[in-house]
Amino acid sequence: MSDHEGIVPSAPLLKDLKFSILSSGSGGNSLYIEADGKRILIDAGLSEKKLSQRMVSIGRSLQGLDAVFATHEHSDHIRGMGPLLRKHQIELYTTDGTYSRASSTLGKLPGFNSIRAGQPVEFGELVVEPYATPHDAEESVAFVIHYQGLRLGLATDLGRATSEVISKLQNLDVLLIESNHDVEMLDAGPYPWVTKRRIKSDVGHLSNESCGEILSAVKHSGLHLVVLMHMSETNNHPDLARLTAQQALGQSTPNLIIAEQNHPTPLIPLCSPAKI
Repeated sequence: MSDHEGIVPSAPLLKDLKFSILSSGSGGNSLYIEADGKRILIDAGLSEKKLSQRMVSIGRSLQGLDAVFATHEHSDHIRGMGPLLRKHQIELYTTDGTYSRASSTLGKLPGFNSIRAGQPVEFGELVVEPYATPHDAEESVAFVIHYQGLRLGLATDLGRATSEVISKLQNLDVLLIESNHDVEMLDAGPYPWVTKRRIKSDVGHLSNESCGEILSAVKHSGLHLVVLMHMSETNNHPDLARLTAQQALGQSTPNLIIAEQNHPTPLIPLCSPAKI
């Protein structure tokens, strides 16, 4: 059985919150979310063509998106952003810091909406809440998605768990969390010393152990799904990441899957408590 089997009900309700991780890793990142007729994309680190193909594979299209959000300006998060926004006439939502660093790469856009950590953006009942992340980027953020009592948290591209990060990731139904590297594999691996130092820094990426520390701090009985994200193909192994996460979760046993670089997850539905 693959990581993703057993997650998606055979007949999901059309108006519930649904999401798909289109791609996750140093080669490109993108997350699709929909709820009650609203549709957004977080990051576009693959080409417009590849993102379009992955959307088609989950039965969706890039056409008609309500918004595209950017977490920060690194190329694995905005590589396909400009062409996507122009082709489909979608407005960008990101921080002023990210936009100032990315504007030359993005080119002319249909529209730009400035967002700030702690100030939610509403699309009807779908609410996108940015929060600040410690990363070597200009005003980087991650997000907590709210919809009818459901909470989905994204926590990638951060070097450490700040008190704000831990606070924002409490009481989630789903957590998409970075488990980037195994420290020993990174130390023994082929990357240059300066790159290793950056990855391990407080503004780099979460190791398996750091991921486990966050999971220990935020686990609760209502956490139904954990997805390990942004996993290095060179400096990590899925079995190591999974074992560390399972040990951190302990008796709390949500579904645990690993997002992939080359294949999207299925469109995963979450049922709102208001509809149970």
